[in-house]
Amino acid sequence: MKAFTKSLTILSVALELVVSSLFYSHPANAEVEKGFKEPINLGSPIQSVAVYDSAYGIENGREMMYTTTSGNPAIFQVIDLKSQDVLRTYPLEGTGAVWTHITVPNGNVYIGGNGHLYEYSPVTKEVRDVGGIGESVVYGLSYDEQGRVYFGSFPNAKAGRYDPKTGEMEDYGSVAPGESYSRSTTYLNGYLYLGIGVDNRIVKLNVESGEYETIKVPDHVVPGSSVWQLDAEGKYIIAGVGGGSNTLLFYDTETGQWSDKYYTNNKGLRLIHGQPDSNKVYFLQGNKLKEVDLNTLEAVDTGVMFGTFLRNTTWVELDNDPDFPGQSLVTVQFGGQVTFMNLKTKKVKTIQYPLAGNPIPIQTLEKGPDGNLYLSGYPGGKGAVYNPEKNENKNFTLGQAEGMVPLGNKMYFGVYPGATIFEMDVANPVLSTKQIYDIPDQDRPFIMTAAKNKLYIGTIPDYGHLGGSLTVLDPASIQDTVVYPNVVHNQSIAGLAEVNGRLFGSTTVAGGLGIDPTETAAKIFVWDMEKGEKIIEFVPDIPGVTVQPKMISGMSLGLDGLLWSAAGGTIFAMDPETLEIVKSKNVYPEVKDYGRWRPIHIRWSEDGLMYTNLAGSLTVIDPDSLEYETLAKTELMTIGDDGNIYYADKANLMKIEVSETLESTLKFIQQHTDDGNITNSLSKKLSNSITSAIHHRDMGRQEEAMKHLQDAIKHFENAKETDIVADSYIKLQRLFNSIEI
Repeated sequence: MKAFTKSLTILSVALELVVSSLFYSHPANAEVEKGFKEPINLGSPIQSVAVYDSAYGIENGREMMYTTTSGNPAIFQVIDLKSQDVLRTYPLEGTGAVWTHITVPNGNVYIGGNGHLYEYSPVTKEVRDVGGIGESVVYGLSYDEQGRVYFGSFPNAKAGRYDPKTGEMEDYGSVAPGESYSRSTTYLNGYLYLGIGVDNRIVKLNVESGEYETIKVPDHVVPGSSVWQLDAEGKYIIAGVGGGSNTLLFYDTETGQWSDKYYTNNKGLRLIHGQPDSNKVYFLQGNKLKEVDLNTLEAVDTGVMFGTFLRNTTWVELDNDPDFPGQSLVTVQFGGQVTFMNLKTKKVKTIQYPLAGNPIPIQTLEKGPDGNLYLSGYPGGKGAVYNPEKNENKNFTLGQAEGMVPLGNKMYFGVYPGATIFEMDVANPVLSTKQIYDIPDQDRPFIMTAAKNKLYIGTIPDYGHLGGSLTVLDPASIQDTVVYPNVVHNQSIAGLAEVNGRLFGSTTVAGGLGIDPTETAAKIFVWDMEKGEKIIEFVPDIPGVTVQPKMISGMSLGLDGLLWSAAGGTIFAMDPETLEIVKSKNVYPEVKDYGRWRPIHIRWSEDGLMYTNLAGSLTVIDPDSLEYETLAKTELMTIGDDGNIYYADKANLMKIEVSETLESTLKFIQQHTDDGNITNSLSKKLSNSITSAIHHRDMGRQEEAMKHLQDAIKHFENAKETDIVADSYIKLQRLFNSIEI
């Protein structure tokens, strides 16, 4: 491994040159000479309130809302509904997002975390981790007559049960072998019903024997991502199928049949149960609150309007508010707003409650056309723009952007779910985005590149599907957008780069969640941009790679004219004319297979060095010698206009300052002389002085080295405009300002 030199001091033309052997640092290799300072934590640019669900109860006679804001870690919160005070908060260590809460008859609240079930007691005011069944996510909480708590899971579609009386956790095993999600549950008369994804069916589980059977949803249902909503009321199991037609269905448990009555465009994560003995339930159809009479299953419009998803509800009585007489519905929104709805007056009011926000993980990081850094978060809701010059951060509304790319003075974002494309004018002082396109049948736009004033977008398909699309979108003529489905059979696109009028792409064998790959090896393909057709596809023969990679990504054209990509722990270069792999380096041989969707990034410094997050490690590589240095661990990184490295560490934006050395400056001068940007006469003066500085430094004569470096700077400052082109002058000035010896 190459031993890169950590920087110790900065030599700046604006400052006095400090001469001391204590600051002497001799790089080990003259071909790649950079100084890397210790990482600087720039803070968490995206701090958000992201709420998926809520539950309700009574403490000391007061009506409470229980909810959790996602983050690292997620924060469970106890909120007085009427005073609007957040009474208590509890970080759930090890959990980043909570999808489900439930209050059981004794008042205890259960919280479904990242594979663990948590219990809150309104008596002791404590939260404790009661365990799990070895899964990654707990979904869809429900309970039975004995207060036992049931749940579904990911990634093996299991059913679990926790008995608070005995403390026992029961694992029923997978109730849908081959599937990933048991997304929702409800309990009725000795049976647990589980909504399965992604093949949209329900499982009926006998909670005592563990035996189960499958209930298929009706044929008229347009498939979506899963049965993500289940509720029991009366004799009915009421199911909501997410995605597709968003259908709300009624299953009669007495006849074992689906009712002919059903409703599309259902927008709820949970059903609204009516007042006791009312025999009514409510759901949201579009933005209209509908009331269903369980005797007839007829739905009527209540006249109440609500514009977002319902995330569990309860009935409360508001004090001294004539617009909200009697019982009103209350629910929480994604951003922590609490909404009250009154069915008598049809009034609706929304109040922003002071929920404790949380730094959320950075999902995507890219440099914009203005030199600022643009970031999205997970879960979505907010984006951020960071100005490196001013060290300032601003937030704006943005979903979970998987990919970003600049084009002109615009920034484009590919947002999950649904592969929607948003546009932002970075010259506008108002930070706002607008949706310009929705890619059909796709879900995650991880790959976005700009070429010939168009966007080329590679996507991962929807849940349960294989085969990604290539979308060609001209922002000036959106109506002419073309989508090419399944470009490489049953594979998704993980890399794109334009070279000499041809588009090169690479793939991952993975499809959407909930389906296994059918292909064994990732491929490279070449696309005719004029004809809109594939020229060739092939599995590359990469020297040093003994296992065919499942994903090839990071596709980027280097200053050497080679097309570089990454697979596992290996970096490799292809001649774009012959399609031969001409260079490769197994940098991390212990990594045989890395990544599913998220691509590796390759960035280039002005002097041709490669910076990459190969195999999740921030790595700098000399593309000529293939020497390298590992700097940090990260899945996201980019190079700023200031030449420094910016990367994500969970919710934090990090910076590594990069300084120049005598060798890197000399190499820059030689390259720009060869390119005709610096005259031979100036180049000779600069090179002679810097070479002398290197010689004296290597001999331990620090003062002499500094003197010759000052000579080089004087030659540079006295240069005529005809001696060096303006762009090279600016870059070389920046190099001189950051030299370290």
